[in-house]
Amino acid sequence: MDLNRRDLLASAGAFALLAHAADPRAFAQAVSNSPKSAVDVSDYWTRFYDDTAGRGTEALPDKKRKTIYVHSPNSGEPLVYADTLSPNILPAIKGDAVAKLAISQYRPGHGDVSTDVSHLRIDASQTFDFMNIVAPVSWAVIASLTPDKIITKLPTIDQLGFNTQSTTDGANIKQITLPSGVGNLSVNVTRPANPEFTKIIKTSSLAVTSVLSMLVLPAISIPAIRVFSTLFGKWQSHASVIMNGNLTPVIATSQLAPGLPMPQDPMPLKTGYYVMFPKAHQDELDSEFKNLTVKNGFMVHKDDNDGDLESQARRAVPGVSYATLRVYVDPAPTPGCPAKPA
Repeated sequence: MDLNRRDLLASAGAFALLAHAADPRAFAQAVSNSPKSAVDVSDYWTRFYDDTAGRGTEALPDKKRKTIYVHSPNSGEPLVYADTLSPNILPAIKGDAVAKLAISQYRPGHGDVSTDVSHLRIDASQTFDFMNIVAPVSWAVIASLTPDKIITKLPTIDQLGFNTQSTTDGANIKQITLPSGVGNLSVNVTRPANPEFTKIIKTSSLAVTSVLSMLVLPAISIPAIRVFSTLFGKWQSHASVIMNGNLTPVIATSQLAPGLPMPQDPMPLKTGYYVMFPKAHQDELDSEFKNLTVKNGFMVHKDDNDGDLESQARRAVPGVSYATLRVYVDPAPTPGCPAKPA
């Protein structure tokens, strides 16, 4: 597998994080003491950038925890399962699309609250060459969330400092280009069973606050991200799965260019909120689905106006773990023209 100089330079910091595992004996001992809820995730990450979508749930470490996507156009509007959206509702973007993704919130359900660090990993990749010249690339970000040891809960994304700008959507916006309006997206949330692995990620990440660190991989080729994911899986080894999802085909336009193959069962990617939760929690969510909406990334009851937003969020589907993304989709700027400000 060949990596060009650009890929090697861009991903050097990410690959270097694995070099911190200097004590294999301690690492192996930690794996042997993994909690009973931990499962082997090494093969999952090794094969993550292969045809995981084609293998469906069989590729997942925890099939009951498959990531499910729900969409809401904006705060206060109804929820709808993203896989039921028709591509016909998307704008007729001719050519490439630009998607801006911002992590909005992460809230563990009662059964998933823990004093251990959780990792929120988001992967986004291209399907087609950019301008028929540049091979598809991929982006990835790993957010390490350290719970409050006293109250034994994970703080909200807002409390962690993502929202450092004067906006409710946060400053952690990641822009990706989708050639012909098509790409892939996945969201995984795990609790590593090995504290040595947690230390490695933290050492190699940018500390945002005392309870949050971010490891961001720049746009690199698919072969390069495949190498990283293989190493990532090898060293993570075992983890408790909050939610796990393969790369899901997404489409941002209702007008695919002539001659291009339509991805199999693509999920429409449109401006708004995307709420991700594990399939194991779907029954509880469905029981309240019609009564729920999204406010600044939190799911709340439509008629609940008592107390602050976090109090409202605690009362809504308390057993459901979920993360939310704020997504903005626009036509890509014409080559040579300045991009529209975010």
